[in-house]
Amino acid sequence: MFSKHKGEIGYLKKQTVRIGLLALLLLVLCAAIFMTGYIMHGTAKNIFTIIAVLGTLPVAKLLVSFILGIKAEKYSFNRDDAAFVKELFGEKYVLYGFDFYLTSYKTNFPLSSCFVFDETIIALSADKDMDMKECKDHIEKYLANNSINGIKVYILDSLEKYSDRIRSVKDDYSKTDKDLAAFNLIKNLSL
Repeated sequence: MFSKHKGEIGYLKKQTVRIGLLALLLLVLCAAIFMTGYIMHGTAKNIFTIIAVLGTLPVAKLLVSFILGIKAEKYSFNRDDAAFVKELFGEKYVLYGFDFYLTSYKTNFPLSSCFVFDETIIALSADKDMDMKECKDHIEKYLANNSINGIKVYILDSLEKYSDRIRSVKDDYSKTDKDLAAFNLIKNLSL
C-alpha cells in the first residue's frame, strides 16, 4: 500500500496518507502514555506526562508535513499524462520522476515531472501561476550550495513543450555523476 518512492507517480498522495496515519498513531500513543501516568499516580505531575509531551514534538513535525502534503497532492501528475511521458522516454536511459513539490521560505514549487540529462534539469510546472524564474533560481541556488556546478535548469509550463524536449534526448545518452547528483538533489528538495 505504501510502496511509492519519491519520483514515482502517485507518491504525493500515498505519502500524505502515510504521514497522516503515522501522526495519528503517535498522537494516540502519547495520549495513552499520559493516561497511564495519570491513572497510576492520580495526578499529571509525573514522568509519564513529560514523556508524553516530548512525544508530541515529532507529531507536530509530522502534522506540518501532512498539511503541506494535503496542499501538494492536488498537483499530483495525472496518470494518463504520466503514462504518455513514460512512453516517450521508452528505452532512453534518462533520470526522470514525477510528483515533486519543492518548498522554500517564500513559496512552494509544484513540479509534475522532471528529468535530467546532459547536465540539464528540465521540469514541468504543475501550476500555471507559478513563478518559473523563482523556481529556477531556487534550484540553481541549491545546486551551487551543494557544489553541483554547470547544470542548466529549465522550467516548462506545458506538456507539449516538455514532450518535445523528451523527444530531443538522444537514445544513446549516458548519464554522468553530475546528472545523478542533480536528480538526487531535486528528490531531496521535494516533500
